[in-house]
Amino acid sequence: MQTKPLEPNEPVVLALVDAVTAWQGALEQTLSASGLNYAKWLLLRAIRQKAFVRHEPLVGAMLIDAACTERLLSELQHDGWVEYSDTTAPQISAGAKDRVERVWQAVKALHSVSVSPFNTQERVALGTLLQRMKLTLSDHTARRSRRPATEPVAVPAGASHAAPAGTGATQPLCA
Repeated sequence: MQTKPLEPNEPVVLALVDAVTAWQGALEQTLSASGLNYAKWLLLRAIRQKAFVRHEPLVGAMLIDAACTERLLSELQHDGWVEYSDTTAPQISAGAKDRVERVWQAVKALHSVSVSPFNTQERVALGTLLQRMKLTLSDHTARRSRRPATEPVAVPAGASHAAPAGTGATQPLCA
């Protein structure tokens, strides 16, 4: 079945972008109250989960290149969040463990607030629909990546070439 391209002003797309933008704003506000930003929080979270490797890019919700992770790591050390040396892996400093836990709880509370208007069935339906959307987009991306470079790409009239802020499109930070 061939699907019809949707207009860039499709209400569902606009609502999704608006919801993600609002959530991202609330997250930034929550993190900034502790002196963090999203990139620093991702790095702290990776360190806490022992998923961070020095001198390597941090791949996840946002790609953070290796040079940027080192700069952020230095800032986190300066602000007392982490401790490390050239020979030891970074870890949450003893004095920051309670602060990290408070930020973790604040982010968890934000997650709860963001879905609290929905009952259990609505949450399940929303999760299912978003997961289906994610799979469809992944399939679309895979098909596009297999397309020969000489084949033209059709872009709907009026569509922006840049990914909207907060859409989860993986773009490197600190290029």
